[in-house]
Amino acid sequence: MATATLQKSLGAFYTDKTVAGRLVDWAICDGSSAVLDPSCGDGAFLAAAYSRLVGLGSRSPQIYGVDVSTEALQIAHERVETAHLIQKNFFSLAPDSLPSFDCVIGNPPFIRYQTFNGDKDTIGHQRAKEAGVDLPRLASSWAPFVVHASRFLRRGGRLAMVMPSELGHAMYARAVLRFLVENFKHLAVEMFRNKLFEDLSQSTVLLFCEGYGEPNRAFIVSSSEDLFASDRQVDKVDVATVKAGRFRFTPYLIPKEARSLYEGLAADSRVRRLGDIADVGIGYVTGANDFFHLSAEECSRWEIPKRFLRPCLPNLRGLEGIEYHLKQWRERRARGDKAYLLALPQVPDSAFPPSLRRYLRSGETDGLHLRYKCRIRQFWYSVPHVRIADAFLAYMSGEQPLLIANAANLVAPNTVHVLRFARGNDPKRYSASWRSSLTRLSCELEGHALGGGLFKMEPSEAENVLVVRPRAASFKSLRAELSGGTTKTAECFSEITDRLVLRKQLGLSQSDCVMLREAAGKIESWRKHK
Repeated sequence: MATATLQKSLGAFYTDKTVAGRLVDWAICDGSSAVLDPSCGDGAFLAAAYSRLVGLGSRSPQIYGVDVSTEALQIAHERVETAHLIQKNFFSLAPDSLPSFDCVIGNPPFIRYQTFNGDKDTIGHQRAKEAGVDLPRLASSWAPFVVHASRFLRRGGRLAMVMPSELGHAMYARAVLRFLVENFKHLAVEMFRNKLFEDLSQSTVLLFCEGYGEPNRAFIVSSSEDLFASDRQVDKVDVATVKAGRFRFTPYLIPKEARSLYEGLAADSRVRRLGDIADVGIGYVTGANDFFHLSAEECSRWEIPKRFLRPCLPNLRGLEGIEYHLKQWRERRARGDKAYLLALPQVPDSAFPPSLRRYLRSGETDGLHLRYKCRIRQFWYSVPHVRIADAFLAYMSGEQPLLIANAANLVAPNTVHVLRFARGNDPKRYSASWRSSLTRLSCELEGHALGGGLFKMEPSEAENVLVVRPRAASFKSLRAELSGGTTKTAECFSEITDRLVLRKQLGLSQSDCVMLREAAGKIESWRKHK
């Protein structure tokens, strides 16, 4: 069996026979079907396909497998001696270089864009372009792979594949989904709460596409505990939302009643998208946070003049409440936290005092000036785009991300999102109402899950989150109750905000609030179960 290192480098996470059997049994309907696995690995799909074809009466199964790994192909050959095995990069094969197929099945390589370099701007993306799909530079390898694999099908053929859950939230996946609904009669995606691959941190789904080359008639999404569950939630997707690039998986994890309530609130004029009232962006990028962020003791030891320092908030760990005050920053500084940013102008270092030049030399001794983000600057030590934000938003967490108003006039790095509100919009009010069940659910729907139960929101996702501006009286009550001396749980924060904002201001019932809260909890439970 291929080593773990080899598997990771190839993006290969070989499929067990249960998953392979589920896809193969659906894809192969006739013993005469010709089958292709374009990333066959050790042959799990080939073996399942062989058994399926023989069971359907085939005496000479037509099975093809492609892979770059000699080691994997040797195992595949031992499993299915009669299979036609091809050792090539699948992207190097044009559709007319092989026979056309009734079924394309498999588990494409999950190579992320950072390591997907060899074909990224040449053959992989070119193959997608040949199919009419223009993928951005950051697309992971599976995206052009599934598009290219579809082109090996005969008219009416079936595609059945393991897909990363990125299919339902990544920006570049929108073009892939649009291609699929424009080229297949029926689509279905199956989502599972339990992981299909224990050794893969990324969550996966199963994709079923039928009727290649025929007009689309349906797109179905289902969710269940695992492959064996009989209880499934099944929903029909509006294909227009897919073509418009607005489709995501997460809404189909919650009950239809909760989804309908959420959609109604999204259309309510009293509810806003965060992007309507604020710009969400990333903080400054230093290229070497440990060097550019300093504690008070380090500033004193290196004798760095105060005029070159900016009070900063490197992260949101341990924060709670509505706003972050200067008193809290001073408490962190007194504890020895890194509380300052070294903020230098874009001038030659000869203009700086000797003590500061000594500190810069220490960074150069460590090679910091050669790091990418530093070396592309005119002066490696001058950090650009340092601005005071109105509020901070955590972008990666295990719970609902924190939104906190910046009452201390601090700057922050790209470890948090920075928000600048439009004139007339008090960030404290939105920070106060952020804990509502509506916004909590909206965060889960608009953000996306990472491995290990982590939750992430890109700036564009955060700008889609639903928020409510509390009235003056509601804000006064919220501020009093949320800023009380006793420590409150997240659930308590949510109940208080629901009572004062969702119920009193929007007129929702207690059961409506509970429905929103339970829907958010269900998505969070799925996310943390991965």
